[in-house]
Amino acid sequence: MKTIKIVLVFFIMAWITSCSTDNNLDEIVDENEVFIYRIHVVVHVVHYGEPIGQGANISYEQVKSQIEVLNEDFRKMVGTNGYNDNPVGADTTIEFVLADKDPDGNLLTEPGIDRINGGRSEWPKGVFRNPIETSLKPTYYWDPSQYFNIWTINFGGFVSRDLLGYAQFPSRSGLPGLNADGGSAETDGVVIGYKYFGSSEKGDFPELVAPYDLGRTATHEVGHWLGLRHIWGDGDCSNDDYCLDTPNASAPNYDCASIKISCDEPEMPQNYMDYSYDNCMNIFTENQKKRMITVLKNSIRRKELIGY
Repeated sequence: MKTIKIVLVFFIMAWITSCSTDNNLDEIVDENEVFIYRIHVVVHVVHYGEPIGQGANISYEQVKSQIEVLNEDFRKMVGTNGYNDNPVGADTTIEFVLADKDPDGNLLTEPGIDRINGGRSEWPKGVFRNPIETSLKPTYYWDPSQYFNIWTINFGGFVSRDLLGYAQFPSRSGLPGLNADGGSAETDGVVIGYKYFGSSEKGDFPELVAPYDLGRTATHEVGHWLGLRHIWGDGDCSNDDYCLDTPNASAPNYDCASIKISCDEPEMPQNYMDYSYDNCMNIFTENQKKRMITVLKNSIRRKELIGY
């Protein structure tokens, strides 16, 4: 979510309560632990009858390019856009794999893809009578304790015109800054506009829209799905994202043209949980990693998903 408008949408999706600001997660996550958390993904490609590879009916190659970006970013892979040499930059040890079977055990012709004719050309998202939440997701979701559900759609309508994506927060994580109930199983997952899903550096995907064409919208939203707050805490210098190694900030950033000083310290626009352009982002911090691992170990559906 990379616009001011989307902040309001997110607060409707998962209202954030005021919680303890205790950020010490060392007792929950062992820093010396080496464990790869592999998450099986299904991408519900929602279209309006377009041929495969046209419009919202995006190609397997475009989907695959997005999964590659997620792995590069979450694993801080050397030689990719996801690498950084920041002293607090973390390899989260989280990986994403396109599912090879559907819920009935049948092999998927296109790994990780469920193509759906949603019966409409645009999907508005609003406060009331939101068809994405009330109709699309409950009808077309796979068991979220077995699959990480992602829906790619064509956002439209007045409320959705600047929306890139949004996510459902985890439930019962035990973490400060998150509600105990993040939402129901039938809506659990991430929704991304098809024009922002995938990387223009990995193929010929002409409908991807710069400066959000390198796959970082999904990285940002998956961070929310795993319990991360916006780096500026959705407020001013008095608000917190519950990660001690991310600097306080007074507002979101949108580019890395200059290093701003706010809240008496340099900001971190390169963090995936800012609103920066895709070519600017490349950092998850160690504390952010701990929050995400804590979610994977404790939250309903998340812990079943990884079989921990």
